[in-house]
Amino acid sequence: MVHPTESEPDDDAGDDDSDASTDAETTPDATDPAHEIPALLRENLYVVVEELVDHDGLLVALDFDGTLAAIEHRPEEAAIPDRTREAVAALADHPNVEVAVVSGRELADVRERVGLPDISYAGNHGLEIHAGEYEVHPTARDAEEDIASLCELLTDELAEIDGVIVENKGVTATVHHRLVDDEEVPVVENAVESLVATRDDVRLTTGKDVLELRPAVEWDKGEAVRELYDQLVPDDEEWLPVYVGDDTTDEAAFSLLGDRGLGVKVGDDPGTEAPYRVADPDAVRAILAWLSDYGVEFLGTDHHGVPVGTA
Repeated sequence: MVHPTESEPDDDAGDDDSDASTDAETTPDATDPAHEIPALLRENLYVVVEELVDHDGLLVALDFDGTLAAIEHRPEEAAIPDRTREAVAALADHPNVEVAVVSGRELADVRERVGLPDISYAGNHGLEIHAGEYEVHPTARDAEEDIASLCELLTDELAEIDGVIVENKGVTATVHHRLVDDEEVPVVENAVESLVATRDDVRLTTGKDVLELRPAVEWDKGEAVRELYDQLVPDDEEWLPVYVGDDTTDEAAFSLLGDRGLGVKVGDDPGTEAPYRVADPDAVRAILAWLSDYGVEFLGTDHHGVPVGTA
């Protein structure tokens, strides 16, 4: 699952040890070669297992585009593979485990695309949260009219530029320029920057081939993860937060976790706060399957019951 930025791989991660304790024999073999494990997870399995052993439960927060689903040219084309959906559902079904999808998409959109009504969601970078009940940040609600107005103005102003997509997501908006010719991208950026500058209650951020129009409130995916943890984790327990994402907007969540959780960057973009990496959404699915089939069994266990070579 993970490739550390600076740590060295553990060459013994998959070795058996005939001197392992009797307790270890009852623990699932996390390194079973019959189970699909991303190479980078196998190399650093000890990190994950040690963290699981030291915590009572597990909160897994996942970005959608580029993490659960492959990046597509048009936002409406993105879809979660059935095997990935099944892996998310299986993990969420375990006791002492909560799974949340944290996306820049509108909450209703990402919830429909994932198709699992019983897990939690944070949409519009956390300005919308559904963790049992639906909540919207009050400042975001107040900015909806200005967001809608800016979308109309941008749609008109950028109408002559091929490939640009202006997406009104209710409390935020996204201008997609992935399909725009490179020489036209600065025109799109200048138009968006100029219009946003006229509104005090809207701010501009960037992502992968997108410009984001958001309410002028200090709120991001990191704050969303903090809110989800507060709502989902029992007050008297310590759970391990894991965040997996591929975009620059996910960096706020990686920064929030720091040493208190596991941040996993998807892809090879440089300059991330996440200490670990995986290659692509297929590797993310394999991580989720491993956590469900093996990882959760280590939660709150005694270190003496952990197989030699994993912790």
